[in-house]
Amino acid sequence: MKQIISLIILSMIIFIFTGCVGGGAKIVIPSYTAPKEAAKLSKIQTKDEFISDGAYLAVWLNPMVKGAAEANLKLQDMLIYNVKQRLTETNFVTLDPMGSNSDVALGMKILSYEYKPNGNKVSLFLEVSFTLSRGSDEFLVKTYRARKNRQSRDASKLPSENELASSAVSKVVKYFISDISPLKTNQLREFKSLPQEITHVITYAKRKNYKGAIKIMEKYKGKKDMNYFYDLAILYEAEASNTEDMKLLNRAADYYEKALSLGGINDEIVVSASARFDSFYNLLNKTKEQDKSNQELRNDRNSMTGSSDSEYK
Repeated sequence: MKQIISLIILSMIIFIFTGCVGGGAKIVIPSYTAPKEAAKLSKIQTKDEFISDGAYLAVWLNPMVKGAAEANLKLQDMLIYNVKQRLTETNFVTLDPMGSNSDVALGMKILSYEYKPNGNKVSLFLEVSFTLSRGSDEFLVKTYRARKNRQSRDASKLPSENELASSAVSKVVKYFISDISPLKTNQLREFKSLPQEITHVITYAKRKNYKGAIKIMEKYKGKKDMNYFYDLAILYEAEASNTEDMKLLNRAADYYEKALSLGGINDEIVVSASARFDSFYNLLNKTKEQDKSNQELRNDRNSMTGSSDSEYK
């Protein structure tokens, strides 16, 4: 018993002298994943000096989904809608409504579709192939599968066929888009411990009030060590990730570098977060640059057809 009391007293003494808490708290921030088939992206690029200063990435989406019976018209619509939605999330690859044989076409084929209701159970299987081609050159052919199984004691609470199909379609399309385009995702960031008087920034951060947390940090007059600059980098990254503001990202980059120079290079948490940040920073830069070239193509198509950007979505 005396040993336990001694340990408690020792812990209190350490806490009083260090005055640092908050370490280990985590937040989720938006990020990007890199396209898995990045090496194939050069095949999608089109250079046209009359439209864009750089090479644009654009595909014409074939509205005729192969291998689909009339009973699967809804499935066709789901596939087309999901592809459009996913591509326009970042506009890294844009949609061209005026495809020709010399342009890149995206075709889809439903290889297998099966829905089985069985009492208190339902199951659905979907297999779809996606083909990117320029003329007769099919330079990327990928097949993805999704299986959905649900069961409930109350059959009336089971999802409908359309609900299961929508979930399966979303899954296979996400797989495909992640192969050819940066995809929006989320990542965890873990805070380091901070002095007692500014630990409430963690509460602000968890409520997504990153601006408020940054103000608290920047008003702090105490010792600014590795932990301080690392946590400040996280806050700037979180705010920048929501707004995709490159100025804020540059501030985050500066603070990550400061944290690394103050000992973070030997801290696994700091090194890992910094590497993930660098990947996100580079991807966002490339995505914005690519979208600028793609926008010039969209402007050209809009001027020819009298449509607007909404036609690409």
